[in-house]
Amino acid sequence: MLKTFRIKNYKSILDTTLELGRLNVFIGENGCGKTNLLEALAMASGARNGRLGTEDLVSMGVRVAKPSITVSSFLGVAPQPRIELGCSYAGGAGEHGAELAFSITAKDPNDIIPTWMVERVTDSFESEMDALRQRFESLRIRDRAAALEPDESVPPPFSAEWVRETEEFARAFSRYEQGSAIAALLNDFAIYNLSTVALRGLQPLSRREPVGIYGENLDVLFSTFDPAQRAALIERLALISWVSDVVLDPEDRLKFAGYKLGRSTSTLYFHDRFMDASNNVFSAENANEGILHILFYLTLFSSHRTPRVFAIDNIETALNPRLCRELTRQLAALAKEHDKQALVTTHNPAILDGLNLHDDDQRLFVVSRNDEGHTVTRRIRQKPDAGGEKLKLSELWMRGHLGGLPTTF
Repeated sequence: MLKTFRIKNYKSILDTTLELGRLNVFIGENGCGKTNLLEALAMASGARNGRLGTEDLVSMGVRVAKPSITVSSFLGVAPQPRIELGCSYAGGAGEHGAELAFSITAKDPNDIIPTWMVERVTDSFESEMDALRQRFESLRIRDRAAALEPDESVPPPFSAEWVRETEEFARAFSRYEQGSAIAALLNDFAIYNLSTVALRGLQPLSRREPVGIYGENLDVLFSTFDPAQRAALIERLALISWVSDVVLDPEDRLKFAGYKLGRSTSTLYFHDRFMDASNNVFSAENANEGILHILFYLTLFSSHRTPRVFAIDNIETALNPRLCRELTRQLAALAKEHDKQALVTTHNPAILDGLNLHDDDQRLFVVSRNDEGHTVTRRIRQKPDAGGEKLKLSELWMRGHLGGLPTTF
């Protein structure tokens, strides 16, 4: 899981560091830089995988602009030509942290079709591995020499001291392997920002697989679930009172029975528990948008085919406030169950009411711009004092106790 993420010189972010949990919710007024935080992580993913072309970045959900306005440019601050991004990871119980950092620069700052280049990579995994290789080689040479010509200063094989040394080496190598595996978290990072027309299968907007960043191919991803996974997901769909089942019709037979007008490519259908069983089927094209958004999020957090680390921009879109609260609770549980880590932005206070700030895996951040215009973040670790009143997080936010509200009117 990503432990920290440092961003320097990206759009409105001059220099900030996030200490992340498993489910991270970001609030703040419009234009304060919430989405920039997500995009910076996408840039780190692109740097990690050598995918910094315009199409690559767009496919991850980045709003691409020419470099001169992608790199920070603040009054009174000497301009820097590069973006600096750094991640640290926590493996196992979190006792071992490994770091991965990138320096990214543009070939031509004023090119409207930017060419980004990784100028420098700092990878503590590789440096640790080099040290391990050297240590392993020295142990191998020492033990071989001791076997040929016994030396009392060298612990004999299987002695207590020898066992301690080899166990220490094994632990160090295991930590390296964990770090290398966790580095792969960045490989498939994406920012999801759902579009109802994409969820309905009416308008493909991205080509990303197995599911698009706007919700395309939700039916394809759902089809990869085995019966037990589908049953668990449908049980959670009790969030939507009218849904009794979700089915797939890959041969499009229901289309020719008149349940789909023919414009949608989605093969998803929903059964309404309140209607007669002979006529209670709705296609993705006809179902309400709320069920499509909820099904997408539950599938995203449950599937082993989706990224382990991802972001969701404006998660509350199309959802009832009370539904937002319960969705947050469900996603926090799914993230832990399926080893997912999510960064989520919202403008709906109800999302906050589903958070448990006593669980360190769930974190709330207030994003704002300081007097110089720099994006800054502040973690809310516990409910602030509201003069003795017992208020929900949503109420604390709306009454101004958390910050993250417009102040110009």
